[in-house]
Amino acid sequence: MASDRSIRLLQVTDMHLQQEPSCLMRGANVEARFQQVIHQIEQESADFLLLTGDLTHHAPAAYDRLSSCLQGLPFPAHWIPGNHDLLDEMVRFSDLGYNQKVIVRGDWRIILLDSTSQPDGRGGGALSPEELDFLNTQLAILTEQQHVLLVLHHHPVTVQSEWMDRIGLANHKAFWALLDTYSQVKGVVFGHVHQEFQQHRGNVKLLACPATAPQFKPFSASAITEDDPRFMGPAYRRIQLYDDGKIQSEVVRLIS
Repeated sequence: MASDRSIRLLQVTDMHLQQEPSCLMRGANVEARFQQVIHQIEQESADFLLLTGDLTHHAPAAYDRLSSCLQGLPFPAHWIPGNHDLLDEMVRFSDLGYNQKVIVRGDWRIILLDSTSQPDGRGGGALSPEELDFLNTQLAILTEQQHVLLVLHHHPVTVQSEWMDRIGLANHKAFWALLDTYSQVKGVVFGHVHQEFQQHRGNVKLLACPATAPQFKPFSASAITEDDPRFMGPAYRRIQLYDDGKIQSEVVRLIS
């Protein structure tokens, strides 16, 4: 049974905000879907918000709109890039949640990784040697009592969608070889897949959050937009980190 004490996080991912708010993606107004999620999470009690990549779709102007939205939240936000983000634009907001690599809360260390640091040009990603070295350094200083949640954009395991698994974390073997030596790693949170995903790899809990942009139908050979009304709407994830190392989570789905 999990301890009563916990840290509460919210995850929002893959907004794909466009240069103009009226622009559509796969027939949907992604700006309106994101605003619907923001309105909902404003009512939440949380320690902070994680934005796990593809915040915009190659859209410089969208970062200013995003920043304005986040400043109105009652808790801080932390951003990482996805393969559709523009790093040169994101660094303008380093004081508003971008590029904080380690968040410490109690016995938990939340480590934010850049899986776009070694892109393949097709949408996939990898952790650069420097990023892997950073992760190794952070894990090496842990005490036995500490717990770790890792946050990245690209999925480090297969999600059983043929097309999506071709553009996951390319160096996942090196990633897991490192993690497998540290029992303190309790969870890995990621975006990119535009669908709900939950799985265990040994004692590590893997969690993906559906997008605020249109969702992809799971278990597909190609990119098919979700058309089941139960899963079409924008969504976000609640995550509870307990001081005994347990993680509990749920996805909140809205009707678009």
